[in-house]
Amino acid sequence: MQGATRFIVRRIGGKRFFFGRLLLSLALFAAIHPLHAKRDQYGTGPEQFDFDESLVEKWKESEIILPPYPKDQDLLAVPLPATDNLKIYIDRASLSRGVDRVARFSLVVESPSGARSVFYDGLRCETREYKTYAFGSPEHVFTPVKEAAWRRIPQPAINAFRYHLYRHYMCDTHASARAPEDLVRLLTQ
Repeated sequence: MQGATRFIVRRIGGKRFFFGRLLLSLALFAAIHPLHAKRDQYGTGPEQFDFDESLVEKWKESEIILPPYPKDQDLLAVPLPATDNLKIYIDRASLSRGVDRVARFSLVVESPSGARSVFYDGLRCETREYKTYAFGSPEHVFTPVKEAAWRRIPQPAINAFRYHLYRHYMCDTHASARAPEDLVRLLTQ
């Protein structure tokens, strides 16, 4: 009987020792894991980078000079989806991209009946916003918009011509305004 008792005591003691080692290794792993998790694949910790917005130059819009009213011979047709019933044109002579990274252009929107609306707009590709600086008048001159403000370009819908310009023509794949000559080349292909 003594042999069986010794065997049982040895087994229980071995289990206690095993569980003790297991608990100790789990505790060590729990203590080391957060330190290991902060390291990248090369074994170095991440660099702490706190963004200080006060060190960044704030975006400032360039001074605006209204262009001449668009002439029909300078209008470039912008292809729209077949579901749209409007026609839109961009005035080649008014195209610009300022140092503030805003694409500016005269835009002519024509209804199916032939009625035209003329705008002088700015488009910020980085923020998906547009601003109407002036409206065309029946006397073929631009009338400045009082308190013009940047507005979000609406999501696609029927006759969402500003979204179409933003998505397919004015902005490149890096969300930057295209150079005027690149836009003319794209529209005349």
